[in-house]
Parts: sequence; structure tokens; C-alpha cells
Amino acid sequence: MAAFQENSASRVKDAADIIEVIGQHVTLHKAGARYKGLCPFHGEKTPSFTVNRERQFYHCFGCNESGDVLSFMMKYHNMTFQDAVANLAERYGIALEESTLSPEELRKTKERDALHGVNSVAATLYHEFLLKNPAAQKARQYLEQRGMSREIISRFQLGFAPDRWDFLVQGLSAKGEDQEIAGAAGLLVQKEPGRFYDRFRDRIIFPIFSLTGQVAGFGGRILGDGQPKYLNSPETPVFNKSQTLYGLYQNKAAVRAAGKCLIVEGNFDLLSMVENGLEHVAAPLGTALTAQHVKTLKRYTSEAVVLFDGDQAGLKAAMRAVPLFLTEQLDARIVVLPPEHDPDTFIRTFGKEALEQKVQQARELPEFVFNRLVEEHGLSLAGKGKIVRELQPLIAAIGNRKLQKSLFVSHFSDKLGLKPEELRGAGEVLAAAPPPVTVSVRKQKVVFSWDFKKVLEFLLSYPESLSHFVEAGLEEFAENENDSARSIIELLTVLVRQGDGGGPEMLLGDLQGAEKDLVARLLNDPPSYENKASTQAELLAWVRKQSCQRREARLQNAINEAYRAGNENLYMQLLKEKTELLEKKKEMDEVSYT
Repeated sequence: MAAFQENSASRVKDAADIIEVIGQHVTLHKAGARYKGLCPFHGEKTPSFTVNRERQFYHCFGCNESGDVLSFMMKYHNMTFQDAVANLAERYGIALEESTLSPEELRKTKERDALHGVNSVAATLYHEFLLKNPAAQKARQYLEQRGMSREIISRFQLGFAPDRWDFLVQGLSAKGEDQEIAGAAGLLVQKEPGRFYDRFRDRIIFPIFSLTGQVAGFGGRILGDGQPKYLNSPETPVFNKSQTLYGLYQNKAAVRAAGKCLIVEGNFDLLSMVENGLEHVAAPLGTALTAQHVKTLKRYTSEAVVLFDGDQAGLKAAMRAVPLFLTEQLDARIVVLPPEHDPDTFIRTFGKEALEQKVQQARELPEFVFNRLVEEHGLSLAGKGKIVRELQPLIAAIGNRKLQKSLFVSHFSDKLGLKPEELRGAGEVLAAAPPPVTVSVRKQKVVFSWDFKKVLEFLLSYPESLSHFVEAGLEEFAENENDSARSIIELLTVLVRQGDGGGPEMLLGDLQGAEKDLVARLLNDPPSYENKASTQAELLAWVRKQSCQRREARLQNAINEAYRAGNENLYMQLLKEKTELLEKKKEMDEVSYT
């Protein structure tokens, strides 16, 4: 994807209707001057997600996510900034001008575009061969035996690579594709300089899509008895197995709607579940679940339900997954199937309802792991010692979240008949860890005086008036109000001086915690001003008066110091300044009464 000139994003934001864009994914209801709905970024039952059409921004008071139409597209669809700009530009008919890229940036951009392009052509060749070529009859029969309908084959663009060394070599050449690029994509293998052969042969092909819908790589399942049984594309600049989940692109809407994602181990597990009506499912690509997988899932759901095979390998995989979910704070439960079944065979044998019942009965992952440790080691003195040691990585994975760690330790120490500090491990006593200062600060509620809040509300509505308030002494007053007031005014001043077309909602990208929440509330419920000029004059008069009072107090302190020091010249000069200040203050008071 190309880079764009700076004004392109502003033009796209001006043209896009944030209510229309977000409304395609979130059911929004009008509530006064704004719209409300259930947050798409965290699970909730009461709407706390608000969208402001006038200011073109959104904010969730539940999880504190906020931004403009571009940031919504980036987070919801896992897009890059450039992809979000291009997507909305195409939707709203905005012509984009490309900016100058550095040679290295240009090389990487062209490389990624080329890899996606050749992957797309290859996916089409494999898919059409499966559907139309008589030589793919055994593959079609195999998929039929596995219960795959034509709809599933089309939706996931399944294909077939015949048992030939040159099927893709010839097919790509006929389409004008460069063999070197196909080799870099992992589709072809170079035998010697200038000579290539197909990587995938006699295999059912599973195109693997990025979350933005581009073909990033492939998986292949052999039809015969050869090895390996499953073969994936090698890692490339557009394909990383540890970050990619099979089927999530096709199923992400179902995952969001269900509020949870079912995690299975194999491609056919996933396809069988979708075929049988369970679409909120994803699968790692022949590798163990990784932290990056869990981070990706967090963008779409607040809960994962992991379906592992009932054999010993499946149980070990469940044990390895627990720290990942604890570290990323994603709720997880586990379904362990009978030893003779995997999700594919289970749902084809017993049906959707039976598997849904298993999911409803799923156990919380930490609880499951603890019970397995008790089964393995017992509750003898030696057994408890082994359990304590094996629980330490799980406790460490919780990190600095004190409440969650305290609940976890208390719950399982009680089951073991131990004191909490004994479970935590040597040298880590629960009460010993001092509370981080930043946490306590962020939890404090931001409180402003009534007058300062009125000034801030006005400036968020009319940021172009900020310079008049700065002249009147606003920065000094904000500093005396409290640290939060000073931070907000400083950031607003920088934003206005940059003059890049961003509105005051851009503050939300720099603020955190209670300050961000307060500004979001003020932006969401702005007061209406019948007469901007008169309101501004009143507020400016108040700021000047406050500034005068503070200057008068400082002068009086300085006068007292000069008198005690016997500095007559300075003393007389300061008295003169105070007299002039009092005259100015008197004039301001007279104006305020007229």
C-alpha cells in the first residue's frame, strides 16, 4: 500500500461520515446530540460507546477507547493507517496523492504488494483447478467425505495442488507473474539459479488471509501417505505463523457477535464447525498458541474457549496456553473432548448442539490446570510442593495486577491448605509489594472548579479562541488549578498551534485515565452558546480577574520580602506596581458591573 500526502487523511476524514462507517459494525441509537451503542472493543451489556457526528469522534466510557473514523477502521479491522485512508478514500470517492517514499520504504512497499499479488493469483489457480479440472476429482471426493459443502469451499477459497512439479510454475508464467517473486512468497522452490519447482504438490490448499482480506500464505494437507501431513508457507514479509489465525478473517464478524472465540487446533476442525453452524472460531497454523495470537483475539472478543483434543498432547497444549491468557488479560475457558475425538470428528458425530453443550460446560483455564496438577501430583506434602512450583509461572504471568493476583493466590492457596505467601513463593510476600504511585494517581477523580470547567468547555467548543485566554493569563491560572488542568491546557495549546486541522478531540490521543475520561465527557455533552461573543467576554473577564488576584498575592509577598530585607528601592518599585495593578483591577470590576 502506498504512502499518502499529509492532507489526504484530513480530506478523507472530512468526507467520511463517522456515524455511517461505525454504524455498519455497531448498532447505534441517537441520544441527544450523540449516538450510543455497545462497544465493539470490549464486552458489555449496557451501552457506553458514544459517537459524536459533529466532532467526528468516538469514545467508550467503559474501556476508554477513543479516536476518529480512521482510528476506528484501524482498530476494528486491524488495518494500517495507510490501508484505512485508502479504504475510506475508495468508499467516498476521494482521489489520493502519493507522497515521496524513501528508497527503502518504496522497496518494502513494492515487495509486500508483489507478494500479495502473486499469492492472490496462485489462490485463484488452485481454487479453479479444484472446482473444474478432472485431475482434482480425488480431492473433491476427499472434501465431500470430510463433509465440506460447495459453499464452504468457495467461502474459504479451498484449492488443490496436483501431483506435479510445474503446475504453478506454468500457471504463474501464463499469468505473467515473476518466478523470483513467487519463490520469495514460498510458492516455488529454487532448484538452481533460474530453475524453480512447485512447493505444494498433491495437497488440498488452504489460502490463509490477513485480517484485511489479502492472501498472506498457504497451508497444504497431503492426500496420500507422504510427509509432512500439513505444510505451510515459509515466513515472508507478509506471512508470520505466530501472528496469524486461520479463519479469523472470514469469521471475525461472527466472533464479535458471539462475544467469544472458539479456538481449535486444525484447519478441518474449523471448517467442520463452520459447516455445522458454529462460525465464531479460529485456529493457529500448525503451531502452539502464541502471545501474539492472544493479542490479536483481544481486538475482537473478551473471551476465548479453547477446544483441545482429549489426548495427552492436547492437555499439554492447554497447560502451555494458560500464561498467555493471564498475561494478556483475556478470559479463557477450556473444553476437553473425549480422547478418541477432535472437534471435527465430534461435531460430525454428535452434531452442533452436543458441541455447544460442551462449550457451555467449559471450565475456566486456571481451574482446569489446577485440577490436572492435583490429579498428576496428588495432595501429599511432596505433591503440594510440586503444584506450588508449577503454579509459579501462572502467578508471574498475572503481572502487576494486584487484585487479580490476590484473588488467584487466595483461591488456590485455600484449596491447597496453604497461606497465600507460601503459594506466591519465597521472597514475594503478598503484602510487601508497594502500590505503584501511577496507579493510585490515575484512579483519583479529576475535579475542577466550576469556573475553570466553564472555560474548558468553551475552549473545547471554540479552540480558535485559546490565544485570547492565554493573553488573559489562562496558563498561570490552570497551573494554580491543579496538575490535570495544566496538562490539558498545555496539550490544547500545542494542538492549536500545530494547526494541522485536528479538532479538540485529538486531545484524547494524548490524555490518559481520568483526564481522558473527563475531556471525553465534555466533548460528548457540549453546552450550547446563544451568543459566543458575550460568553467569551464574560469568561475572559473572569480569567483576567483571577490572574490579577494571583499577581497581587505574589506582589504582596515580594513587598514583604523587600521590606524585611531593607531594600527601599525595590520596596518602592513593587508598591508602585501593586498600585497600578489595583487600578487595573478596579477598572475590571467597574466593567463587570456595567
